[in-house]
Amino acid sequence: METEKALLIVDDEKNVLNSMKRLLRGAPYRVYTATSAAEGLDLLKRRPVCVAISDHLMPEMDGITFLEAVKQREPDVVRILMTAYGSLENAMAAIKRCRIFEYVTKPWNDAVLKACIDRAFEHHALLAENRRLQQLTREQNEELKTINDDLESLVRTRTSQLEEAVREGILMLAMASEARDDMTGDHIRRIQRITARLCRQLGLDDDTTEEISFASILHDVGKIHIPDHILKKPGPLTDSEFALMQTHTVVGERILGHKPFYRTARQIARHHHERWDGKGYPDGLAGEAIPLPARIVTVADVYDALTHERPYKPAWTTEKALSAMEVFSGKIFDPDIFRAFLALQKPNTDIRPLQFEEEVMHLQHSLR
Repeated sequence: METEKALLIVDDEKNVLNSMKRLLRGAPYRVYTATSAAEGLDLLKRRPVCVAISDHLMPEMDGITFLEAVKQREPDVVRILMTAYGSLENAMAAIKRCRIFEYVTKPWNDAVLKACIDRAFEHHALLAENRRLQQLTREQNEELKTINDDLESLVRTRTSQLEEAVREGILMLAMASEARDDMTGDHIRRIQRITARLCRQLGLDDDTTEEISFASILHDVGKIHIPDHILKKPGPLTDSEFALMQTHTVVGERILGHKPFYRTARQIARHHHERWDGKGYPDGLAGEAIPLPARIVTVADVYDALTHERPYKPAWTTEKALSAMEVFSGKIFDPDIFRAFLALQKPNTDIRPLQFEEEVMHLQHSLR
């Protein structure tokens, strides 16, 4: 949840505080006031604050000392110094000791002061976003380290060409992960597990199963180039938005380069939205012209999309998802692969025909 935006104003003159509160009435943030530095620091302990404005000359603790204390206690609070005695010396002292964001003189110009405060809130938002991205980078580095550790045993058995390809693959994963949300990581791990089980059910050997299941985690790497307002849109896409969404397949293939080790990953990235009946994209391939790895991942990807919440749909039950998918066996899905997938489900799973065509058409949403 986003933290409430709040402004703290500290001035020992109540008429100044009242004037500023009147000026900022209706602003899109909460305004707190304090008549002393000590009161302001106490309030800072109890309330989250984004921006702090302090008068310079106050009894007991001046504004520069107060803002310095704010910086030590809450370094991300954006600090503004206000004084009736504007001078280069005061400004330099404030910048040196507490790294203020702005320096405002009294009497203030209303428009200038409000613009200054707005800039301070924008700066605070940038600081918060920077922290979020740094935390995301740390988490993704840990994720990549885990993936790298899992790959070490495979890398040791490959040639120097394969070692180079693995390093390039880790870089590709990093590129894809940098811009995506946390849910994507869970999705690709589920796809990898489902793909591995389906490969074994189809009778593929261990090496092929490992190759396809590992490559499956890169199936949506091209979505790094799809804007969030399309990728996370809660409703149906327009024709132009869907056309742009479709480009993630060819973009994903391009990101994966030309190394032989990633041939299967490229097939999956480009063709996992092809359909058995030839009505898919990007190439309109039909039947066995669609590479086998892509046909397998299509089933895994659609099932996972249906049984988990997406911005445009709630999670479906296993029974409802399988019922909808069965309608599209021989249309979207290779019927042999879909039968093998059904065989993996619990024997007592009740597959019933859906009663309403619009529910079946919800399946199209999973093909983003």
